[in-house]
Amino acid sequence: MKNYPQLLVILLLGFQGCAPWKAGLITHGTYDIAIKNAVLDFSNTTSLVRQDSTFSVDFKDFDSGIIGVSLLGTIGKFIVTADGKTSRLPTRYLEYNGKLFYWYDAKYSLEKDVITKLNEYSLIDSVETIAQAVFVHDDAKKGVNYYFCKKNLSNYKKIITTKALEYCELPKLNCSNK
Repeated sequence: MKNYPQLLVILLLGFQGCAPWKAGLITHGTYDIAIKNAVLDFSNTTSLVRQDSTFSVDFKDFDSGIIGVSLLGTIGKFIVTADGKTSRLPTRYLEYNGKLFYWYDAKYSLEKDVITKLNEYSLIDSVETIAQAVFVHDDAKKGVNYYFCKKNLSNYKKIITTKALEYCELPKLNCSNK
C-alpha cells in the first residue's frame, strides 16, 4: 500500500492523456460548432478517416432538439462545364489533420477560396457539356452520422451507417438541460 499514491497519480495522468482531443469539443453553439465537434471526433476515433482524404458533410436540424451531422468520404467530383454551369458546389470547408471536410450552407455564398481548396484536393472536374459528366453513387459506402443535443453539443451519439441522416431513426439521446 506504500505505492498507492504513486499508482493513483500514474493512473490519473494516463486517463487524462487518453483523449486530449475531447478538450477541443465545444458545448454551446449552432450547427457550425456541431460540425466542428463531429470532425474532431471522427478524425480521432474512427477508422473511416484513413480511407479518404476528403469528406462530404451534411447537417440537419431536427425538431426534437437534436442537430444531425453526417460525414462521408467523397465519392465523385464536382462538375464545371465550359459555359460555367456547375453542380451544387459546397460553400464551406474545414481542414483538419490534412483532411478536407466540405459542405453546402445556404446562408453562405460561394467564395473563391472554396473553389481553390476543392481544386487543391482534385475535386473539380471540368467538361464541355453536362452530358459528358460522370456521376458516381455508392450505396455501400459507410459514413458516420452524429446526433448532438442542441443545448449541450458535447452530448452526442454517433452511428456508422450507409444511410443518410434523413433515412435514419433518431437514436435515444438524453438531452435534458445539462
